[in-house]
Amino acid sequence: MASTRSFLFIVVILALLHSFNIVPSKFVQNFCRGQDNLHACLSAITLDPKSTTVSNYHDLVQIILKLARTNTTHSKNLLIASKRKYNPYAMKGCIDGFQGASLSFNSVLMEVDEDLETCNYDVFVARYGAAQCESFFQHAKIKYPPKISSKAEYIILYSILGSMIT
Repeated sequence: MASTRSFLFIVVILALLHSFNIVPSKFVQNFCRGQDNLHACLSAITLDPKSTTVSNYHDLVQIILKLARTNTTHSKNLLIASKRKYNPYAMKGCIDGFQGASLSFNSVLMEVDEDLETCNYDVFVARYGAAQCESFFQHAKIKYPPKISSKAEYIILYSILGSMIT
C-alpha cells in the first residue's frame, strides 16, 4: 500500500510538472521530430523532468526505458486490481502480456550498456505484450476496453521509441 501511495505521489508530481509545459531539450525535440507522432513522443518523454537537459542518446534511452518500465508495471498492477470487472480469460492473458512487457523493459535497462543488439530485440518484443492483451479480448469476443487499450498503446509507444534509439 505504501509503494502504491509513493507511486501515485510521483505520478501527481510528474503530472503537475508536465502541466507547467516542460520544454524538452533540443536533443529530445530533434529525436521526436524523427518519429511518426511528434506529440505522442514528446508527451511520453517529458513525463520525466530530466528530459529538459538530455543531450545524448545514452541518457535519452535511460529515460525512455525507465518510463516504459514504470508505466508498464503500473498498468499491469491496475489490471490486476480491476481484473474482476472483465472476462477472467481475457484479463489473465492481458496481465501476462503486460508482465512480459515489463520484464522485457527491465532486462533492457540491465543490458543497455553491454549488448545493444539484444537490447534492441528485447525492447522491440515488449510491444507483443500489448498485442497479446488485445488478442485475448478478441478471442473472448469482448470489446477491448478503452482504458486497457490506452495502457497498451503506451507500451507500444515506449517499445517503438526504445527500438529507434537502441
